[in-house]
Amino acid sequence: MQRPKPIPLLTAIVATVLVAVCCAMVAARIVRFNREHGRVVYAFLTLEEPEFSYAGREVRVESVPSAAPGDPGALTVTYGDDTLTFPVAIPPKPHTGSLPILNRNDDWFKIVRFAPLTGRSWDNLMHDMASGAEADRLVVVTRALRPGVNPDTWGSVWRKDWIFDFHEFQPGGGFSHERFAYPSSRDLQQLEARREEDAEHKAGLPELDSRSWEFQIADLLMPEGSAPRLVNGDSPLAAVGWWFPAAVVSVFAATGALDRGLRADPGPPARPGPLTAPAQITRSISPPMGQRLRACA
Repeated sequence: MQRPKPIPLLTAIVATVLVAVCCAMVAARIVRFNREHGRVVYAFLTLEEPEFSYAGREVRVESVPSAAPGDPGALTVTYGDDTLTFPVAIPPKPHTGSLPILNRNDDWFKIVRFAPLTGRSWDNLMHDMASGAEADRLVVVTRALRPGVNPDTWGSVWRKDWIFDFHEFQPGGGFSHERFAYPSSRDLQQLEARREEDAEHKAGLPELDSRSWEFQIADLLMPEGSAPRLVNGDSPLAAVGWWFPAAVVSVFAATGALDRGLRADPGPPARPGPLTAPAQITRSISPPMGQRLRACA
């Protein structure tokens, strides 16, 4: 049995150490990015019942019929002594007439309860909410299109014209309101510039921030395939730098060196011996015809 080759095995050990170091650095940078710039993941529950209670107050959703031809009607949300009216942005489909009111209008209107989930499981979140350590929040989110646009054609394509309104239920009563536009940032510099403008409310309508709970809830109202893409560089992978490709290269190097170090040499090729006719072939050769005729004579 041949002994392993020391140089390839030493190379494999060094490459394995590099893999461990690179993975540790990648993990540390991702943790730091999430701590400083990361997103908080939320758990969501979309409500379907038109009547329920929140913060000790009754909540009721009702439909207001159209007042004139061409008027799609409206929805009203009553929270204690406060009432909000929402004109129907996307008329319900004809086949949804028998569905509950919230299901008929879920293309543009949702009521969502949510709470932060990052750092814990669903069971832990439910336990914290039951014990009072964590309070969930409740919000009405709506999606508005460009006026006069068919929601089934151009309304589903002109995403830059979508406007999202968030009316959050306050535990003490009443609502708080925020309005955002569909994100249009194409690179990280544009995104950071818009974040600064939005924070200071200097110009225009603020855009949905991919790190916010509003972004995650607005995604519930977007048709499949229409959600904005994450901006390049606005993710933890942008913070790992060259450590990630170095880890990948080290894995291949360790695998190749280990294979080389443990592979047995085939040894020198065997020399071919002299060519000899097999015995059985020799015995099967018959004497020439002349010899057989002389033997018969």
